[in-house]
Amino acid sequence: MYIVLRSGSSLVKKKLDGDCKMVDTVVSFVLDNLSRVLVSEVTLLSGVKDQIKPLSEELKFMNIFIKSSEGKHDDPVVREVVNQIRDVAYEAEDVIDTYVVNVNNQRSRNMLGKLLHSKDHVMTLHEVNDRITTIKRRIDDIYENKSKYGIQQGDFESHFRNKEFAEDSLLARRRDVEEEEVVGLVHDSDEVINHLGSRGDSSRKVVCILGMGGLGKTTLARKIYNSDKIKTMFQCRVWGFVSNDYRAEELLINLLKCLGLSVEECKDLNDQEKMKGEVRKRMSGKKYLLVLDDIWKTQVWDELQEAFPDDDKGSRILITTRVQDISHYTRATFTYKLPFLDETQSWELFCRKVFCKKNCPLELEPPGKEMASACKGLPLAIVVLAGMVAKKERSPREWHKIKNHVSWYLAQEEEYRIVTNILKLSYDDLPQTLKPCFLYLGVYPEDYEIHVRTLCQLWIAEGFIQKKEVGPSNSPEVEDIADMYLDKLVERSLVQVASRRTDGGVKTCRVHDLLRDLCISESSENKFMEVCTTLDANKCNPRRMSLQYRGNLRLTKDNQSSARSLLVFGERTIWKSKSEGWKQIENGFKLARVLHMNLVELHSQPSGLKSLIHLRYLKLIVGSLRIAGDVLTCICNLCNLEMLHLEFHRDSDHLALPSKIWKLESLRRIYFRQLYAKWDCTGVSMLSVENGETSMENLQTLGFIHLDSQLASVLNKGMFPNLTKLSLWQHLNKSNDEILEKILQCLNKLRTLKVHNISRLPLDPNVYPRSLSKITIRRHCEIDSRLIKTLGQLVNLQILNLELASMHYDVNCAAGDFPQLQVLRVKLYKRLPGRWKIEEGGMPHIRYCDPENLLNRDQD
Repeated sequence: MYIVLRSGSSLVKKKLDGDCKMVDTVVSFVLDNLSRVLVSEVTLLSGVKDQIKPLSEELKFMNIFIKSSEGKHDDPVVREVVNQIRDVAYEAEDVIDTYVVNVNNQRSRNMLGKLLHSKDHVMTLHEVNDRITTIKRRIDDIYENKSKYGIQQGDFESHFRNKEFAEDSLLARRRDVEEEEVVGLVHDSDEVINHLGSRGDSSRKVVCILGMGGLGKTTLARKIYNSDKIKTMFQCRVWGFVSNDYRAEELLINLLKCLGLSVEECKDLNDQEKMKGEVRKRMSGKKYLLVLDDIWKTQVWDELQEAFPDDDKGSRILITTRVQDISHYTRATFTYKLPFLDETQSWELFCRKVFCKKNCPLELEPPGKEMASACKGLPLAIVVLAGMVAKKERSPREWHKIKNHVSWYLAQEEEYRIVTNILKLSYDDLPQTLKPCFLYLGVYPEDYEIHVRTLCQLWIAEGFIQKKEVGPSNSPEVEDIADMYLDKLVERSLVQVASRRTDGGVKTCRVHDLLRDLCISESSENKFMEVCTTLDANKCNPRRMSLQYRGNLRLTKDNQSSARSLLVFGERTIWKSKSEGWKQIENGFKLARVLHMNLVELHSQPSGLKSLIHLRYLKLIVGSLRIAGDVLTCICNLCNLEMLHLEFHRDSDHLALPSKIWKLESLRRIYFRQLYAKWDCTGVSMLSVENGETSMENLQTLGFIHLDSQLASVLNKGMFPNLTKLSLWQHLNKSNDEILEKILQCLNKLRTLKVHNISRLPLDPNVYPRSLSKITIRRHCEIDSRLIKTLGQLVNLQILNLELASMHYDVNCAAGDFPQLQVLRVKLYKRLPGRWKIEEGGMPHIRYCDPENLLNRDQD
């Protein structure tokens, strides 16, 4: 990504440092992950232990070089060295993973098989030794080249001066672009101005404008700053542009100039404390509005806030930021989240830029509106696109040509690179732990509504999130860390919330198309991930492949790959035989850790599945319970499997979990789903477990399990001591209330319980685990009114979902019932004549009810 920088009359072509930060992320992640593999697979690697240990040490030193040399990667020689290190790391990972597969296959054979394949195994050992030797030679060559071309760690002062020059120029041009007149801000500015001018408390207050890069925060702030209302309201107005490249002295000098200090007077202030004192002096006693535009870090507020006096004059500080934490940290009394432009506003802005105050010719409206819509409501992108279109011939032929190739045309425009660079600033500013999580969002198709639970599971399976081995016993689980990571991406305006769960957490999310393009371009360049839209797209041998194309999915022999992840999106595809895809997965993805086979329905035996021993995440759809049984048999060999999601159609067969599955100690989540099921479903049965079987310490989720005595037997043996989520099914018109009571009494960490078609639930509140915070009851008929009273005694219940055929009675909630309930949802398939009558003191914390008119508070 190049940008032309002007210095006097000369043109300087400078490659921005951010382009290479992704290399740091990829290489560091691969090396860290490789170190974990060397530890976790120590038994299987014993045959090549002497060769691998020094290799591991070499890779650790290379990792140190990568991290310490960050900042000089616009140097093509340094960049080449970093790319070579990446390729060596990938090759080492391939050698080790392949060796582990071969050793595992040899160990799983019987005595005759081991004898027949002993020669192959010896050859494998020799091959691994040879390849490790070759890798070590490549490492030696890299070190030799590093020394030959004078590449050192640190000492990059001249580079940083060039980097600062490039960033200063980018920021200056960014302000020129962002200060275009943007439509759709009348309502926005009025709302913010109302909060700036709110009367009552005369102390200094902070108001915040929040939104992603390019959304128009600066434009809105400038519109407010220059409005007649604000000029009348505040006798002193001061503007400070902060930016990601914040320097306190420079910002303070700019504030002082805005306050009337001359250039000569500024020269006398050579100390930061003196500068802050002068700012405070010139603002004291005045009702002022201070705009701090584009704050990225809390450090800015810590360093500067004492310079802004609070004289009880009703002064206000207006902050713009793309980081939600800034709003919280500054204790903003009001935060305005700037929305994207709608279709009408996008078209209006586009026309204003292309035609000034003239109307758009009717014949140009269709392609013009499509071009405006392609920017997905991002004002900065619309302004740049419209500026490019304004230079072209105003004819339907030309506009249709541009519309059909918007991405290509934009890629040629220098100003559009400013748009991507502005967005890229947010990526560059991410902590190292969040960068792979953000880039991973590119695996999803355009405008895809991403299910957050699945996304977090994929992050975990990919190894992006690691639970610390040492630390306090109450340290967060990896799932909780994943949720925190997503929240941080939302707070930084890199992810849009599409919907929320009833408990307030993010349920689904989206990524703006331009940010998705950023994810794909950064990932593709560094082999982190590749989006394939055609069958022959797999040319760069990436670590992760996302297949996204229309029509039936047919993998070819060209899909041979060392990819660790295969994610499939697109239209529903049926594989009726091995040759239609599964054979290619067996051959081409034998080192896979993630198989997310969305909308691919399997109708053949997945015989090669059992050889994918590195697999951690598996999602499959099968056409019958027989195939589902074959899948379950195969996965019993996958010792690293953490998450299994299996969907199937109901047929006459019966599905049972094989007892060998409980030897998979890494399993965290097992979830089954019967497709197109309503009421009459068949849960997956559980076979009895032999005495002495090791407990499943890691298992936390067990979904769509049939309620019967075998399940009770397994749970009573303490097989799942850390189970937090359980989903149970029962055949219609069968009663197993005593079994359910036994099950609940041995799950003292259970937080979420879902029951389907279970005719009777325990009426003793002491049977339910105290840890229960969410209950979902799905029934084809009514539930006993006494059960509602029982549930009302559960001291930690926060969410109650009832999906019933009908409910023909009133529910009386006395004082003290449902002491922690926050969310109540009742869905009925027949008209509801009854109401929930709430006495004073009942449901004291309720904040959401569906339907809204369900609750009837006692007014007496």
